Amino acid sequence: MLKNIKKIMIGSVIATNCLFGNGELSIVSTGTGDLDNMTLKAYNIIKEADIFFTMDGKAEKYASLIGDKPVYKAGHGIFANMDNTKMSKEELEKLKSEAKKVVLDGYKAGKKIVLIENGDPTIYGPQISFLKEFKDLNPKIIPGMSSFNAANAALQTAIIGGIKDMSGVTLTIGSDKNNLISTLAPSKSTIVFFMDREFDKFIEHLNSLYPKDIGIAIVIDAGSKDNEKVIIATLGTIKEKVKEKLPFNHLVYIGDFLK
Repeated sequence: MLKNIKKIMIGSVIATNCLFGNGELSIVSTGTGDLDNMTLKAYNIIKEADIFFTMDGKAEKYASLIGDKPVYKAGHGIFANMDNTKMSKEELEKLKSEAKKVVLDGYKAGKKIVLIENGDPTIYGPQISFLKEFKDLNPKIIPGMSSFNAANAALQTAIIGGIKDMSGVTLTIGSDKNNLISTLAPSKSTIVFFMDREFDKFIEHLNSLYPKDIGIAIVIDAGSKDNEKVIIATLGTIKEKVKEKLPFNHLVYIGDFLK
């Protein structure tokens, strides 16, 4: 009986290998900001890859690494339907179908397939849906520097702040609809906000939860040698220091860690 089970298991593995081939699928972070923020491991995997996916299907930023190898469009979280506000249902399904064909055909042919991601794919990374969609291919994540890591360095201070026995840091979405903020505000521990889309409205919301003298910081384009910028103020004075519309690439910090 045991021998028969072993034969079935071995046969299943052989059948799976014949079906899927010996390719590799990896989500590889090049880090946030400048390309020299990527890890050596990420660099080596990208250089050895045969097929690439990028969010917009272009290789401009990564041209020196990719060369003339094929590049396909990964979209923005297409297998989690995050792109459904930017394209029609038909367009989304077509993009999914094309991506599946490229990945599966490449894998069967023994190709190394790399989806290039910015920052850390596991921190608000839209391409994590590729990991779930192709789980049978045993895909790998190659981590990289998040905007969170780069922004911490730009601030040049320890971000674990607040009352000593309640020290900690929380990463969350910057939105007045985020109920977690009101829960954490009394502790004055550090909160880092990603992707606030309406800065003035969001700051007004924070003003309703925090004292005006609490520290707040904004890090713009973290990890970019030429564009990185840090703004430090209190909640009561931050609007005076932000004179222009903030670019998408920014993080907002609030908490006693700035004192």
